[in-house]
Amino acid sequence: MRVELLPGQFDFVEDAAPWLLAYGGRGSAKTTGGCWKVYNRARVPGAREGLFRQRLIDLKGTTLKTLIDGDGNSPPVIPPGTYSHNRELKTIKIHGGGEIVYNGLDQGDVGREAGSTGKGSSMNLTGATFDEAVEMNEHAVVQVCMSVRVPIDGLPLQRSFLCNPGPPSHWIAKRWGLTRGASAMPGHVSYHLRPHDNYFLPDTFMAELDLLEGVARRRYRDGEWAGSDGLVFDRFNRDTHAIARPGIAKRRIVGVDDGYTDPFVALDIHVDSDGRYHVAREVYETRLVMSEKVARVKSLVDPETVVVVDSAAPDLIETLRRAGVQAVPADKGQGSVAYGINVVQTKLAPDDRGVPSLTVDPCCTNTIREFETYEWASNQHGLKDQPRDRDNHAMDSIRYGITNGEAGRAPAPVVFDRAEAAREAMVGSDDHMWSTWQ
Repeated sequence: MRVELLPGQFDFVEDAAPWLLAYGGRGSAKTTGGCWKVYNRARVPGAREGLFRQRLIDLKGTTLKTLIDGDGNSPPVIPPGTYSHNRELKTIKIHGGGEIVYNGLDQGDVGREAGSTGKGSSMNLTGATFDEAVEMNEHAVVQVCMSVRVPIDGLPLQRSFLCNPGPPSHWIAKRWGLTRGASAMPGHVSYHLRPHDNYFLPDTFMAELDLLEGVARRRYRDGEWAGSDGLVFDRFNRDTHAIARPGIAKRRIVGVDDGYTDPFVALDIHVDSDGRYHVAREVYETRLVMSEKVARVKSLVDPETVVVVDSAAPDLIETLRRAGVQAVPADKGQGSVAYGINVVQTKLAPDDRGVPSLTVDPCCTNTIREFETYEWASNQHGLKDQPRDRDNHAMDSIRYGITNGEAGRAPAPVVFDRAEAAREAMVGSDDHMWSTWQ
């Protein structure tokens, strides 16, 4: 059998790297290349190759169709009559070779087979391929990858990933070093496939891609890792806003969003002499008790720092005050969310010199991630006026801090005796708490 592959597809199929990624825009033939990868490896006697997508129904309607049915005028990857297919067990046995096992990560038996529970067997794979991996949770993928542990002569252990790009903060972009300032992890090799290199695509499809604008164009035409069109802070760009600005603080504000199961977030926001804001440090942790929260905040403040706390956490505000911190409640009245978002959005806009009034230190990885994933809620009629209630803990913290800074509100006076408060406050040892957290 003679097969014609695109240059990028051929290189991807031939590459023996232990962690392999093919990403690109729509129509760049990622899935087809991945199917050839799986089949080429499964032809080896004794091979057991896994093929996965987030939802089993999507895998059956797309990846599996390319593999055994073909797309349009394109023939199937596996020639008819050369395999047997057990749909109940979700296995494809290649005559004279090995087999392919497939499933969706939404199916409970994947976790059990991967050995994530104390019961059941493990898959014992020679390799695994994940289609549209951008949809998948990193932890679930790693669980399956742990089953890639059966070596065969001439067939190196390998995990292959296929996807359209997502936001720059996605775990795939970070593992393969596809965000600014990041380096690929050892053994991780990526291929950027482009729809314009796929000469099998019709001209009409390419013309439609060329009409796309904004983030959709960057993702689906150019294959870039960019945020979605529904981003709240769509002006945020790593190249412009994720920079270091040491020693610029003329005054400081700490914004705090309380949480336990959700993250507890405290952002150290520096304000320079021109009124520009810079998020210099972040605390972003779950399952902290009150004494640990107070210790984290105290590690960020000086005597003049105003700490603006979610007003839904009066116990935290009071405990911080008793510990000598100038804590004030954030304004969460009607319209405060929209107002705060507008203030932050305005600060992100560059001035005539191209300089924004809000930046984030690159060390604040969670804050940067939320800027790139914080989206407007939507319904059947389109976008709403409220953001989604997720990926928003650092966003709430920065909104509290900056709106307070813009209002110029003075800290609430501390009217109790500090010596007496220190005896009453159960805050523990700051030095011990901070050293443990670091």
